[in-house]
Amino acid sequence: MNEPIKLSIAATSKRVDIANLVALTFFNNVDLPPKSQLDVAMGWRDSELGGTGPAILVDKKKHDFGFGNPIGLSAMAYLGRGFYKKKIPLRAIGVFPTWDRLIFAVRKDSRIESLEDIEKQKYPLRISTRRRGKLQTTLFAIEEVLKTYGMTFRDIERWGGRIMEAASPSSDDRKNHIQSGAADAVFDEGVKSWGPVALKAGMRFLPVNDAAVRHMQKIGFPSANLTRKHYPKMNRDIRCIDFSGWTFFCHADLPSEVAYNMAKAVDLCYKTIPVDHFDKRPMTMREFCRGGEAGQLNIPLHPGAKEYFREKKYL
Repeated sequence: MNEPIKLSIAATSKRVDIANLVALTFFNNVDLPPKSQLDVAMGWRDSELGGTGPAILVDKKKHDFGFGNPIGLSAMAYLGRGFYKKKIPLRAIGVFPTWDRLIFAVRKDSRIESLEDIEKQKYPLRISTRRRGKLQTTLFAIEEVLKTYGMTFRDIERWGGRIMEAASPSSDDRKNHIQSGAADAVFDEGVKSWGPVALKAGMRFLPVNDAAVRHMQKIGFPSANLTRKHYPKMNRDIRCIDFSGWTFFCHADLPSEVAYNMAKAVDLCYKTIPVDHFDKRPMTMREFCRGGEAGQLNIPLHPGAKEYFREKKYL
């Protein structure tokens, strides 16, 4: 790099901590030309830096790097599906692990044993779910799953049900919805926070069927398993939608030297990066550049990053 460069990373929530660590490591370990600049743009999750926004901002060259959370979001942008009306040529630097699943839980005393039962019975469920927002990924994914069963939130309300919004999966209002009995069901990600509370309150986790899995895979969301090894109080292992991972991405036309050095920066600081495995184990660089249970890699690596990982024998 001979000419001055100006780079920026867009981040929200916990990704801000990662972005700051990686940016500082990049700045301190890459021989940047004089007058170069590296910025971290920090925003709330409901800002344009969160949800579906980062991929669009990277495509418009307003930022050079962003995060797709969960990994299905960056895949949707890459494929031009769901929220995205055109294919965005994203490339991955890697995937930061954060284990999560999108779960549909219902009270056992409702006698609902599958998502099909809700539509068949026109059951008036009182559902605790995520607060609505323009860039909200979780509600979009939930509605996409429900559509494969021939229903929507609006249908459930028409049957006499109620949609109850929670600020986040771990918020007090979610816990109150479950423990007070106000909610018959919880449809949300962030299951590590509310899942044990729901199971203790007498809820069961419902699997998604093959049609739902195929549909979600088509738009970018892979499936995953949730087992009794994760939650012994579950009555059976289930198939669900994977909501894991923070894809760290850039545009395909980012110079290879920049992508190479960004991959190197992650390698130099990864042991201090906060990650979120179910079993609390630390992140490895092999997992970062290949994907794993806490975040599958489902868009191509940038050639510059791939070159670095191959040199280090991570790939």
